Amino acid sequence: MNLPTFNHWWRKGEVNQVLKGKPRKILREILPYVQRRQIIILKGLRRVGKTTLLYQIIDHLLKKENVSPYRILYFSFDEEIENFDDITKTYQREVLREDLLDTKERCYLFFDEIQKYEGWPEKLKILYDLYPHLKIFASGSAALTLTRGVKESLAGRFFEFEIEPLDFVEYLAFRKCHYERERINIFKEDILREFDLFLCNSGYIEMMDENNPEIIRRYFQQSIMERVIYRDIPEQFTIRDPEILFRILKIVASQPGMLVEYKSFSSDLNRDQRTISNYFEYLKWSFLVRAVYLFSTNLLTSEKKLKKHYLACPAFSLALHGQLSDEFKSKLVENLFVSALKAKFFFRSLAKEEVDIILPVHRTLLPIEVKYRKRVKREDLSGLKSFMSRYKSDTGYLLSYDLEEEHTFSWGKISIVPAWKFLLFCEDYIQRVRS
Repeated sequence: MNLPTFNHWWRKGEVNQVLKGKPRKILREILPYVQRRQIIILKGLRRVGKTTLLYQIIDHLLKKENVSPYRILYFSFDEEIENFDDITKTYQREVLREDLLDTKERCYLFFDEIQKYEGWPEKLKILYDLYPHLKIFASGSAALTLTRGVKESLAGRFFEFEIEPLDFVEYLAFRKCHYERERINIFKEDILREFDLFLCNSGYIEMMDENNPEIIRRYFQQSIMERVIYRDIPEQFTIRDPEILFRILKIVASQPGMLVEYKSFSSDLNRDQRTISNYFEYLKWSFLVRAVYLFSTNLLTSEKKLKKHYLACPAFSLALHGQLSDEFKSKLVENLFVSALKAKFFFRSLAKEEVDIILPVHRTLLPIEVKYRKRVKREDLSGLKSFMSRYKSDTGYLLSYDLEEEHTFSWGKISIVPAWKFLLFCEDYIQRVRS
């Protein structure tokens, strides 16, 4: 066990600058919890920056809290699977030089990709309950394992944060794309270019400045999706044929927002429906796939009906599908907003009028339809009008390429907004509904 390799601040007194990256706004949300007793758990897909955030927290402790470097331990189970007890015993004996039970000052333990250690929740529970001067941080990429473990063993002992790629506002800041919100239309062309790039990299920092489409494609397919499918999921579940997982992923990638029937997948892939259903659950809980439910005022009914499925972000779909036609680009933009708004519901009437996203906002419902093209037809508003009339919503949005206008009816108003502008100021647009 080579703990000094993981903990170079023991020798240098600071975190290597290369490992720290740029501070993100999620860091500001986490820092108020750093000195609280509860465990902090960071969860999210591979490559979204969980490890970088752990290093940034360590850097904060060293520089802002004046914590001794020897009172900070970091270990990654993605690199080595060591015995948990051996790690803590070695740390106490060789570095801390005292028993954690006897220490009067707080110690900070960071465990990266902890889901790879079998029985980790029980280990953290023991550490938490036994050592009052211990602060624990843990990260993981498998939501199912994290959720089950936390609920069973760590109830009331943790705060959880989901780490995601950069949102569009952060992305523009990282890209140093300047704009003035009061004169935003002046900067339209620059932001539109960034919007197209954002579709391709989905806010993943490592691909933010990459212009080679083939490198971007390989990054998302090989560094993230294939690693999750062929390594992470089989480590957590009994998977006989990971290739079926990958085939499901490619089918969903080719049709973002497809209505999934397990029966048809079962027939096409020559697997029984229960296996297909389980595989979709594995993909959802590994953060690769997102399900959106048919809206109903009865939420239990919603979960039993057909679901739309999207990959976690448009970059995944583009990496697997590869053909950026105008029609497919519109589906990618739909995928983008489903991800950005964390959409859980869509609408479909008996007459097959549809709305892509239904957001519960305060005490009302906000319908959002994506029609990413320059011209919007009258029939493009039919789904919004049907939903708004049925559920008494007085505001709806249609997201276009660059058209911006309003349609007022006796029962409400539909605003047509450029997709890039809505993504940039989505909180403001949603706040109008709340007010």
